[in-house]
Amino acid sequence: MRFLLSEDYWALDSLFPGEWEWIRILPRLASGEDFLPGSRERLLPSPLAPDVMADESTLSQMEDWDELIRPELAETFAEAREIVEEDLERSEELTIEAYSEDDPIREELAEAGFPGDLPEMRRIVVAHEHTEAWYSTLNQARLLMNEEYDLANAEERQLIRAMDPSLVGEDRLLLIAQYELYSVIQSILVENLMQD
Repeated sequence: MRFLLSEDYWALDSLFPGEWEWIRILPRLASGEDFLPGSRERLLPSPLAPDVMADESTLSQMEDWDELIRPELAETFAEAREIVEEDLERSEELTIEAYSEDDPIREELAEAGFPGDLPEMRRIVVAHEHTEAWYSTLNQARLLMNEEYDLANAEERQLIRAMDPSLVGEDRLLLIAQYELYSVIQSILVENLMQD
């Protein structure tokens, strides 16, 4: 994957099939429908800590949260996912021939040992005004994944970076890689588009 930036849009370019699949499922993943109810609660948590004693004031705050804030947040999250879905529907399939002869991607792929007959790659072009929706959707997915699989502070992430990825099981390794991909995209968006 590489990130492209212009005055009007940004793009996730040269997405290999695995990367594309993780991006393609992002809106569904961020919806929480594949996660346990306890994990889904992480997106819209109670404003009060579990150990807070309820009194009239806190009960009133909870009612306001449930009636006003929670539905509005849920709607905002859903709108962000819809924008991402629409952008994904406009993704382009690319073969290596789609890249000009002088595009650095050709040299990078050759240096990495990839054959000339690569599988189709994808490009997603996103208007600047959709950046916050993408960031929100990525964040929703990461929150849910962390709640379900305890990834944010997982020791395995450090093992993978410092030592041998084979020390971590294959399924767990894929989950961590997916989580890391979402983290990287969020970082790129912050660094390139969201700093004012």
